[in-house]
Amino acid sequence: MATEDQTFDSAGSQRLDKDTKETLVKVARHAILLGWSVVVLFPLYWLASMSLKPPGAANQLPPDWVFLPTVYNYIRLVQDGAFLTAFANSLIMVGASVILVLLIGVPAAYVLSRYDLPMERDILVWILSSRMLPPIAVVIPFFVIFRAFNLFDTRIGMVIMYVSINLSLVVWVMKAFFDGIPETLEEAARVDGATQFQGFMKVVLPAAKPGIFSVAIISFIFAWIELLFGLVLTSFKAVPVTLFVYSFIGSRSIEWGMLAAASTAMIIPVVIFLIAVNKYLAAGLSFGVVIKE
Repeated sequence: MATEDQTFDSAGSQRLDKDTKETLVKVARHAILLGWSVVVLFPLYWLASMSLKPPGAANQLPPDWVFLPTVYNYIRLVQDGAFLTAFANSLIMVGASVILVLLIGVPAAYVLSRYDLPMERDILVWILSSRMLPPIAVVIPFFVIFRAFNLFDTRIGMVIMYVSINLSLVVWVMKAFFDGIPETLEEAARVDGATQFQGFMKVVLPAAKPGIFSVAIISFIFAWIELLFGLVLTSFKAVPVTLFVYSFIGSRSIEWGMLAAASTAMIIPVVIFLIAVNKYLAAGLSFGVVIKE
C-alpha cells in the first residue's frame, strides 16, 4: 500500500509540475505580449494626449501626465477649411486609387498566374522595377509629365500617381495568391457550364479574398501616408492631408498641439478602414482558401 501511495503521489506531483509549468509559460507569454503592446501603442497614446493638451503645454519638459483634456486643437482644425479640403482630397484620391489599382492589378496578376506568356519573368521584373527606384529619383520626371499633360495639381493626376506606386505590389502579391489556388477548381466550374470569366469571378476571386483585402489595406496605407509626391505635384487644389500636416512644421517653430491633432485625425480613417476590412479578411482566411499541394 505504501508503494502504491508513493507512486500515486509521484504521478500527481509530476502532473502538478507539468500544469504549473504550462501555466507559467502561458502567463509569461501573455506578459510579454502585453509589454510589447504597451511599447507599440505608447507613441499613439503620446500623440493623442499631446493633441488634447492646452496650447503651450504640449511641448513641456518634463511632460504633464495628469492634465485637463481640451478639444481646442480639434476645434481649430474643424474651423480651418483648408484642413477639411485636404482631408477630403485624400479620402477621394486614395479611395479611388485603391479601387483602380485593384481593378488593374488583380486581373493582371491572374493572367500572369494562369497563362504561359512569353518573357513572363521579364514582365514581372519590369513591373517590380517601378518599386526599386527611390521616390526622389522619379518625382521630377513625373512633374515634367504632369505639367505637359495638365495633370499638375489635379486629383486625377494624384490618383494616377498612387496607382503607379501600388500597382507592382498588387500584381506580385496577388500572383502568389493565384498560384496557390488549384486550377482544378476552375476546371470543375467549366465542367458545370461556367465560362472562364464566370469561373474567375465566382471561384477564384472568393478564394483569393484574403489577398485582395490585404493588398487593399497596404495600398490604402501607402497612398494615405505619402508626402513627397504631394509636396512636388500639388500646390493648392489637390493638396493631400499629409502635406497639410507637414505645414505645421515651420522654419522657426512647430505647432505641436495642432500637429498632434492633425496627425491623430489622419490616423482615424486608417483605423476605421482596418476595422471594416478585418472582418472580411478574417472570414476569407477561415473559409474557401485552398493551397496547392
